[in-house]
Amino acid sequence: MKINTQVLFGDSKDKLKELKDNSIDLIFTSPPYADRRNHSYGGIKPDKYVEWFLPITIELLRVLKPTGTFVLI
Repeated sequence: MKINTQVLFGDSKDKLKELKDNSIDLIFTSPPYADRRNHSYGGIKPDKYVEWFLPITIELLRVLKPTGTFVLI
C-alpha cells in the first residue's frame, strides 16, 4: 500500500477548492478565534463567526473521505 503524505499551507478557502472530493484522510485545523487574530485575518466578529466558518466546513466535508478524521482545535 502506498501512503501519500502532503501538508498544505495557505488559506483553506483557496486550498480546499484545489482538492478532489473524498480525497483526504485527515484534516487537522485550528481556525482563528473570533476577533483574536485581527492583524492576521482581519478579525471575525463573534456574531458573524458561524456564517464565516460554515462555507469552509462544507468544503472540509466534501474533500474528507467517509472514513476520514477531522480534528478541530
